[in-house]
Amino acid sequence: MISPNLIAIHEQPDLDVSATLSPYELDIYNNISNEGRRKEFLIGRYAIKKNLTDNLPVFEGAYNSITVEYGTLRFPIIKDNLIEVGLSHSKQYVFSIIYTKDNVVGVDIETIRSDIPIEEMLSDNERSMIASLPNRARFAYMFFSCKEALGKALRMGLLADYSIYEIRSVESETMHGHEVYRMQFKRFPFLIGYCFMKNEQEICSLVVPQKVDVKEALRLLIQS
Repeated sequence: MISPNLIAIHEQPDLDVSATLSPYELDIYNNISNEGRRKEFLIGRYAIKKNLTDNLPVFEGAYNSITVEYGTLRFPIIKDNLIEVGLSHSKQYVFSIIYTKDNVVGVDIETIRSDIPIEEMLSDNERSMIASLPNRARFAYMFFSCKEALGKALRMGLLADYSIYEIRSVESETMHGHEVYRMQFKRFPFLIGYCFMKNEQEICSLVVPQKVDVKEALRLLIQS
């Protein structure tokens, strides 16, 4: 089971902190000094819990009765449960994912920024792949986003030598009336990344095992 949820931040009502966060989460929230980080933490927990309660009857009930903790490397987890969760933020969206522990899944959403030279972070081979493509900056961000999703699927983020995340090939296909890019990894051939433009500035990426059918998950993301 893989269930994605993409919510637009500006469309969400003001959240009641005490109704959304468990006591454990509330303690973390109250110790975050930066207001932007506090809002990001709150809406991220809300997105995960909405996904859980919308799709799994076992999680029915008040949001503040569900606790999303941090794993060793600061990834969100539901302790002592058969469900894994993932989370990513951009300027416009919060992207959450829930999936069973028998899967390997990573997600990312990025806002394209002209002030960050993402292309400099690509390998020589990756830069060669996008050299002749229109809008190289957009494809550079797609590669970066897909690598972020790979790092989350591997539960280590981008903490390892950056070369291990290298993308070997990219090809496009039309899915649900939208152009989706399939990316294969040089060192992880058993995983595959799917990347698409949610809008002109937002890139959405999903990494799963090669054999997993994600057509429905992509449909939900594209049409949400």
